[in-house]
Amino acid sequence: MSLLDKFDVLDPEVINNPYPYFVELREKAPLFWLKSLEAHVVSRYEDVTYVLKNPALFSSVDIRVKGQLAKDRSPLDGSVANLVNSDPPVHTRLRGLVSRAFIPKRISEMEPRVLELSKGFVAEMTAHEEFDFMDGLASPLPVTVISEMLGIEVSRRRDFKRWSDSLIHSGAQTLRDGKPSEEVVRNAHEMRDYMAEIAEKRRREPTGDLISLLVQGGEGAEPLTPQEVNSFAIILLIAGNETTTNLLGNSLLALIRNPEQYDWLRRNPTREACARVSEETLRYDSPVMGLLRRTTQDVELSGGKVPAGSSVMALLASANHDPRKFSNPERFDPERETNGLMSFGHGIHFCLGAPLTRLEAPVALKELMERAPRLGLASRQPERIDYGGSFFLRGPRSLWLRKS
Repeated sequence: MSLLDKFDVLDPEVINNPYPYFVELREKAPLFWLKSLEAHVVSRYEDVTYVLKNPALFSSVDIRVKGQLAKDRSPLDGSVANLVNSDPPVHTRLRGLVSRAFIPKRISEMEPRVLELSKGFVAEMTAHEEFDFMDGLASPLPVTVISEMLGIEVSRRRDFKRWSDSLIHSGAQTLRDGKPSEEVVRNAHEMRDYMAEIAEKRRREPTGDLISLLVQGGEGAEPLTPQEVNSFAIILLIAGNETTTNLLGNSLLALIRNPEQYDWLRRNPTREACARVSEETLRYDSPVMGLLRRTTQDVELSGGKVPAGSSVMALLASANHDPRKFSNPERFDPERETNGLMSFGHGIHFCLGAPLTRLEAPVALKELMERAPRLGLASRQPERIDYGGSFFLRGPRSLWLRKS
């Protein structure tokens, strides 16, 4: 039986290791009909790039999954536009307002705080002979940074983490069951109410944090409504939090499974080398597997025509392994050139949190190399990595390591 006959983003075997399936898709079915989502799948680099750089042909609005509007399957308010589910001119307005918080100068100014947090988490984590890397560093670092950026009170950060975890990991369950669980809906409502409350506080008394910036507007931009602030906060959690968490977890796994490259980093544990490891991990085992779009007219792609109004899934991770773009793509090689990788998307929807992820991951990895340069999988870590139930967001749920 061909792997194409078994490819399904809801299949645990595909979620565990999708890359052999991507090879088959690129070579034998570059335009593949995925029945379980009722979507056309594109897997070659040139097609993925074409989809993402042409929002007029491939819209982010009213995307359907299994024939149902994706926004109707979500625990969030689908009537509220955000950076992910909008096209120009709405997207242009939203991006113009929030992108001011992510200019290079502003992100670079965060480095001392990211380093301070990394040192604290790494020191506490590596005080033990064995530890869960995801729980000790990969998860708390980005969620703390995002919380501080937004201005979430320290006393509510545990709630904030609970809400964000619930929403981020609800996608797979929603895909299977057609609707979110009662717990997910309850968490979504709690977060919405809290964000509305804090947005109103910052509107009356701005404090210089990101929420204050969003609700104040300025520079010709209309302020965001409380509902839009909540929607943006959730998008930021995925773009700047889950991406970094998964990238760190995938980086450690790739290093441990590739001893030659791990030794290279040990001999050269510089910030630049750690950045190279992060960039290659983005290509080699992308934190985000794919994105959905909707065709606005009939479109020709490799493998045939996609009718207007169709759902299209662009496989970012497959594009990153296309040998037409990256030679010897199945090899983990931090010294390779990674220009053009698709891990953060492309075009007007290029991930807003990319600069933050590219700051946090190398800083954290360098601190880890200085404290614990030799790590391996702990005996309690199962051989089969648990990637959770989501195909679209890829990273280990836990990763037990030991010092050696």
